[in-house]
Amino acid sequence: MTTPVQIALGLVLLAAGAVLALMFPDAELGWFDGRPLGTVLAIVGVLDVAEALWKRRSRERS
Repeated sequence: MTTPVQIALGLVLLAAGAVLALMFPDAELGWFDGRPLGTVLAIVGVLDVAEALWKRRSRERS
């Protein structure tokens, strides 16, 4: 996956997680509640963006 696509995907996951956690905390999505699912999505989004930026910086040093 290219770096810009990975950053975009991470930002989408972060935004979706924030919306679920903050706006729909009591929503039931299948067997998941909104706040825990939103929190997990936001964490995955942050990790995805951090990984993409780390890879970009390591390529620039080489």
